[in-house]
Amino acid sequence: MAILLGVSISSCFAAPSLASLRGNYQTSIQVAPTMQMPLPKPPAALFDSVRYDSDGMSLAAFVTPDPNDGDKHPAIVWITGGESNTLADFWRKGSRQNDQTASPYRDAGVIMMFPTLRGGNDNAGNIEVNYGEVDDVIAAAEYLATLPYVDSSRIYLGGHSTGGTLALLVSEVASSTHPELFKEVISFGATQETMFLQEVDFTGDEQREMDLRAPANWTNDIRMPTWIIEGKRDGNYRDLKPMCDKNKSPMLHCAFIARHEHFSVLYPLNRHLAQQIMADEPLSIDSMKSWAIKSNIKTNKPSALL
Repeated sequence: MAILLGVSISSCFAAPSLASLRGNYQTSIQVAPTMQMPLPKPPAALFDSVRYDSDGMSLAAFVTPDPNDGDKHPAIVWITGGESNTLADFWRKGSRQNDQTASPYRDAGVIMMFPTLRGGNDNAGNIEVNYGEVDDVIAAAEYLATLPYVDSSRIYLGGHSTGGTLALLVSEVASSTHPELFKEVISFGATQETMFLQEVDFTGDEQREMDLRAPANWTNDIRMPTWIIEGKRDGNYRDLKPMCDKNKSPMLHCAFIARHEHFSVLYPLNRHLAQQIMADEPLSIDSMKSWAIKSNIKTNKPSALL
């Protein structure tokens, strides 16, 4: 007698996660060497220079100093755009139309961590362009959680542009490996696939290398609240919208903001999110709202962090 079990074939053969595939694969990427920049020296009142360990490497990072108020504070790890492994003058605020420093978080009282990643600045290791760097970001957040003035249950991850793409990959991996590490993830102006700003070569399976660096392939792995945010004017909106339209993860939210582009969207949305983080509220964004920017006095422009 045939017995039918109430289990679908598809459930027996679930697709492997990004975390599991990465765990069994060593990247073969070779990145053209570039001149390493010395570590920046932000004002001591704004950031402490620290080291964190990742894959046996000691990597540099900059963290908001202890406020010495006896409280535990929410914190955010922020990944800059451009060549995200390296930091320059990341603390110098830009105009409200282009503030790539995520300054609204520190202005609101959120503890900030800016990590350098393998191969960047004076770090050991080689740049792997959104592969080993995923492990670095997770290790940086684990270090941040150990600080006595940080509330380890309220650590967020954010990034912009190439840093936003890396933040998405971290969300997809950490959802399996470190599900309690990040309270929410904020990704500004990411892309469906990793964009290579350097000349690279793969000695192994190039298609596999590309697939493991493409956030669009792994959105079903996301099990922590994750936000994709971009301006509708120019930027990466047209690249991200198909990914969001196909998304089936209830934890992935997309907010496309009218009358803003890749850079102008940063200041008003970061200010809004910082206020929610300080109030310990779930992050939410009304895409239909008018996110107007009031002009301010022009300040020192940040280095190119695209």
